Amino acid sequence: MNAFDKKIILWCFPALAFALLLCFSYSTSPLYQYMGFDSAIFKTIGLGILQGKLPYTDLFDHKGPVIFYIDALGQWLIPGKAGIFLLQILSLSLALYFIFRTVSLFVSSKTAFISVLMTCFPLVDFIEDGNHCEEWTLPFICASLYLAISWILNSGKKKHSLWKSLFYGCSFAFIFFIRPNDAVASIGSVMFAVFMILITRRHYAEAFANAGVFLLGCGLAALPVFAYFASKGIVEEMLFGTIFYNIAYATNLSIKNIGIGILLIPTLVLVLSAFLCRREEKLKELNWLLIPYLFLTLALIGKRDYYHYLIPMIPYITILFSLCFRQKIKAIAVVICCLFAFGGFYQYKCLWRICSESGNLEQMYSQTDRLFANVPEEQRNGIWNYNMFTVNEKRPIVYSMLGVWLHAGYTPGNRIFVPYHLPNFDQTETLEHNRPEWVMAYVAEEDAEGFLGKDYRPFDWTEGKIKVVLYRRNDENNAEEAS
Repeated sequence: MNAFDKKIILWCFPALAFALLLCFSYSTSPLYQYMGFDSAIFKTIGLGILQGKLPYTDLFDHKGPVIFYIDALGQWLIPGKAGIFLLQILSLSLALYFIFRTVSLFVSSKTAFISVLMTCFPLVDFIEDGNHCEEWTLPFICASLYLAISWILNSGKKKHSLWKSLFYGCSFAFIFFIRPNDAVASIGSVMFAVFMILITRRHYAEAFANAGVFLLGCGLAALPVFAYFASKGIVEEMLFGTIFYNIAYATNLSIKNIGIGILLIPTLVLVLSAFLCRREEKLKELNWLLIPYLFLTLALIGKRDYYHYLIPMIPYITILFSLCFRQKIKAIAVVICCLFAFGGFYQYKCLWRICSESGNLEQMYSQTDRLFANVPEEQRNGIWNYNMFTVNEKRPIVYSMLGVWLHAGYTPGNRIFVPYHLPNFDQTETLEHNRPEWVMAYVAEEDAEGFLGKDYRPFDWTEGKIKVVLYRRNDENNAEEAS
């Protein structure tokens, strides 16, 4: 490793990760009051874990458990956003390092570094508000790609080491327990490529040995997860939240809801990369990786137009840039980079709105902190979230209402604490069935009195742009206290 490489690894990648996340990971950056939406869910469950609550049974979301424990670790290291932010810097630095090592197989170190810098533009487009599942999968995807591609480009000279397949298997399991779709598409295509290249070279024993070790790695990494949830008696709940709920979640929308960009970007990037690889004999075998990844991505991307789903595409975009440089067609790389730069318009709009609403967000959170202070401390983690997730405002939406619990350092009392999840569960999860003593609700235009029905009365509320009301259940004991 030359001096240039060492400087990049030691200084440039952590600095680049820090700058990108500080500016564009809105939900975790210390610069902003914004709490995010999916990110707020993960942070809430992570905080709940530190408070002794369990994912799925006490606080439900339909993601794999690893993301919740990452957010718990971050908040254990440093309460609030800062610990998660530091873990993000570490994660993205590792991802950038492995991307750099991968594209250095195609071009010189300096050109590889330029390719990585150009990839910052699509990364800004895809990161959205930060702390999404796909972001945490990147180091494992990028490391697996580096190991596989470095072998493919030299596969005529050496065997594919079994420890690499073990690593792929462990990575598959780790990613599966964050978001199964990404594990199948990203790591599944890597292992498929290795297996098929060995088969086409008639190294049958080696191919099946690597496949077996891959499965062993999957099992070894999955075993502690199953053992932990089995010890809590909630394996079934974990599998429901990780897999089975998502099957219904994916089928609820028509295929017409898929955005053209979410399909067009992976298609163009991977088809163009495959075409460039076919132009060089040494690179042709990479299509055993690129083509399956394209089909798996299109099949598993989902029907919702969420661009953070494309974060696993980041190393492939960098590979495309490096292939363009390698084959002396820099203009194509520049055009693609400019398209991604223009595509980040919505992100820049979010940045402007988050900054301009900073004062209102701080006012809302300080006032909701006051609402929590009305409730006896031992009851604050039992306050139900009635409808607080987002508000009726123009896009980009920046009022993350789950953030009021995070800002105050508490978690909701209801298991189904994300309002739009509730229709998928039975009556036992509703407010009417459980009748908690304290409820917090966002009241837009309606009169707060009677908003939750005759069983609840307003106890206190915020003033200003956003009206949040703390309700208390009407019963004889509470009525006597109030009088």
